[in-house]
Amino acid sequence: MANWHGDLVSWQGNLVSWRANMDSSQAPSEEPTTLQFPMKIFSISLERVVKAVCITGCSILIDVMEKAPEGYKTFEASASTGLLFDVEGTKFNFGFAGHPSRWYLQPSCMLKLQAVIPSSKMFSEWIRVTYFKYGEERSDHVAVMIITCISLSLSGVKRRKENESNKKKKRKEIEEKRKELLKEYAQNPWEGPIMIVNCGCKNEYPPRLDNREEEILYEDDVRGLAKVMLDISTPCNFFVAHRLVISCSHPDRVRLFGPEGSPINTGYKLVLGPNRPSHTVDQLRHKEKRTFYVEALTFPDADFSGMISFTVTLLNIYHKKGPEYPIHNVGEAFRVAPWIMISNIQPPKEIFVTGKLKKWPLHPWRFWRDTENPLRVKWLSGSARPRQGRTRNRLIPESSFLNALCHFAHEANCELIFCPEDRTRLETWIGKEVAIGYTHSPQLRLPVVLDVPWNRDLSLVFKNHLRGNFGYVIHEREDDDNLDVPGFLEVSPPVIVHGIVYPLGRILIGDGSLPREKIPEVNQRLRRFIYAQNIQDPLELFSEWLLEGNVKEFLTFVPANDEKGFRLLLASPSACYELFKREQSRGNGKASVLDKVDRNLLFYTERVKMSIDDILADKFLWRQNDYVQTCITWNRRVLKAELGLSEKDIVDIPQLFRLGWVNDPATKQEVLRAGHLFPNMLNMIVLGTYLGIPKPFGPVINGVCCVEKTVRNLLEPLGLSCLFIEEFFGHQEDWGDAYYWINISRKPLSYKWWIPIT
Repeated sequence: MANWHGDLVSWQGNLVSWRANMDSSQAPSEEPTTLQFPMKIFSISLERVVKAVCITGCSILIDVMEKAPEGYKTFEASASTGLLFDVEGTKFNFGFAGHPSRWYLQPSCMLKLQAVIPSSKMFSEWIRVTYFKYGEERSDHVAVMIITCISLSLSGVKRRKENESNKKKKRKEIEEKRKELLKEYAQNPWEGPIMIVNCGCKNEYPPRLDNREEEILYEDDVRGLAKVMLDISTPCNFFVAHRLVISCSHPDRVRLFGPEGSPINTGYKLVLGPNRPSHTVDQLRHKEKRTFYVEALTFPDADFSGMISFTVTLLNIYHKKGPEYPIHNVGEAFRVAPWIMISNIQPPKEIFVTGKLKKWPLHPWRFWRDTENPLRVKWLSGSARPRQGRTRNRLIPESSFLNALCHFAHEANCELIFCPEDRTRLETWIGKEVAIGYTHSPQLRLPVVLDVPWNRDLSLVFKNHLRGNFGYVIHEREDDDNLDVPGFLEVSPPVIVHGIVYPLGRILIGDGSLPREKIPEVNQRLRRFIYAQNIQDPLELFSEWLLEGNVKEFLTFVPANDEKGFRLLLASPSACYELFKREQSRGNGKASVLDKVDRNLLFYTERVKMSIDDILADKFLWRQNDYVQTCITWNRRVLKAELGLSEKDIVDIPQLFRLGWVNDPATKQEVLRAGHLFPNMLNMIVLGTYLGIPKPFGPVINGVCCVEKTVRNLLEPLGLSCLFIEEFFGHQEDWGDAYYWINISRKPLSYKWWIPIT
């Protein structure tokens, strides 16, 4: 117990596992957020007139030293009214006061030229450079460059600026205390254009290319897509000798749609994307604004930072069969809208329930998972362990869970949706293999289901039955035996930590699960996806001491009707022992835990009824819970430091655990892991101010469960309503809590992640 924290190190201010960071691809590589192209350098000549094209807003450099005549020491420069220039790399010649534009020739001397307005005719602008010897008043050594100025820009539609009334309203909503702390931010707000991922549940993700190459989009189809505007203004006949080509930094991650045929056509065809790395813009007029629409094909991931740049290259064509060479580049950088998790404290919209629940009662040995060789737990000896002597009976328990869930959803005014039965999936897939978040851009906000299926032969029954306003992302498995569990992820409410604002909260990941065969975990593949979103700054907690390493087994967040707005609930063996000692001192030591549970059901779940006196007298059970309390206390310190919490923001929920030996197939050794002694109340359903809490079946004193009474006294002053669901079997299966059978879609936060907090 003394060396388990040695695997945890501080990395960039976060507590993470050193084993997880051995793979450098966990953190996405940073890419520049703006496109910068080097300025083109031209040489002028005394022997011929040099021609060039200059784009308004961009600068070119003219090397006046390279072709300067031998023995000449100074020069003068002049330009037409459509051009501005500056002299760099030299100094003014004060010896010729009557010539204000005479400069010394030096090796680093350059003219920096910028176009003011587009030219009305080809090569109608000019710049002239005259070279002089020392003391020379006039010279015939003149170099001339004639220039065509054009306007060329490629830009995405930036985020809309909010009007002043909305700004004032938001300022009033921000508390004064928090305003003082807003010094810096967890993420720098993105000021450029944003594209959203094409992940609608009626589409394929990732999309197949063979049947979508010639897809045509119309006005209704492009409403949620990001715009890319190509704006050009040139002299007539400019594109007789020039052409424009659009290219992309990640053509396999994006699809660009452009006008089909003539500009008056309302359709948009695929012009750039997978297998189409570039696109020549045709049928251009000398003045035109052409609109393209762009969508991303994948979310940021380990090998993709989410930054995509588009570049327009202007090419010069001498003749049709001759070579082309680039003249100028302009471009724009986009960011792919990330996948965002939603905290428990957000209002619920829908509860998705696996269709298997309609067929209760269920076979208990199939409750948590369909596997040929489920992992066995050898519970430590003591009064908490049932006596041996008969084989566990595979009984079929009667369950009130579904009825209680329907009643609870009705009380919380939340819709209950039964998912169709999927024979290719595990029975608890809706809670373990799926996380429901959302993605958000200035054009569209879309709820998105993140599905990490354990079965490679997926039938997509759930995806096909979702409404059209849902997105659906399948994060495919790699060729390994590890089972990713997005259902094991938790996210905090918005927090401020040491002046750093996390307006969308921080994702909490259980770290330390062993690489056991067919045992789920949040492994490196899913971790890399979460880190790559670069929006909710993941925090890794120590959870290896639990059977499945799920942080939801010992913590959850609930709303509160005060200034803080939420509370962190932590499982606490210490609080449970204090409660039982208090009841024992009042003469209630004979009251028993699990007294109201059928003895056959207790035997199957390897539990026994224990009185308060028995629990307090069992020193071996106390040592087990002391170890668990040490692990939770470690995480408590981390959560307080990394989420900016104080003790008054944390509520200790009475909960007892027990330890058991499980076999680690990787090392062929047995390791200790913790499971709950009575139903785990931290696995509650949070529907706004309504809490569906597993009934703990604690000691009944004067007709009231003392554990339930304590929990009510802790939570109801926060404006919460507690409903204890009387379902023992589902709550007590160590490998499959009943809440793995459901998932909740919640209302996203109103905060727009690309807008800075003011």
